[in-house]
Amino acid sequence: MSQLRHKHSEIEAMGGVVLAVSFEPRGRLFQLSRELRLPFPLLTDPEMDSYRSYGLQRGSLRQIFSLRTVLTYVKLLARGRSYHFRRSDLRQLGGDFVVDAEGMIQYQYRSDAPNDRPNVDELIRVIDGN
Repeated sequence: MSQLRHKHSEIEAMGGVVLAVSFEPRGRLFQLSRELRLPFPLLTDPEMDSYRSYGLQRGSLRQIFSLRTVLTYVKLLARGRSYHFRRSDLRQLGGDFVVDAEGMIQYQYRSDAPNDRPNVDELIRVIDGN
């Protein structure tokens, strides 16, 4: 999310809108948004309807606790960052999508692990039409 935070102005200048959707409670998302100083809204979907409609799946324990994922979280903890899981489904994998003004998906990326995300510059290229 920090990459999106840094590139948010560039995305908006191209007419894009950034939204993040989570199944975390609204209070937790507000806290996270303040901690990360996010310039875009975090929306809550406690019933996970958006996850199902975009075909996002739950990962296996091997995917969730891979060495790469564990190392990512160790690095975050070393930098003083922590996350308090409340009602989280630790196995739910995320995704990144670019949807055009007509509601058509122009880009889709379904994560293979909790720390698996596309490069934000790749998303910007799709928004820009390149």
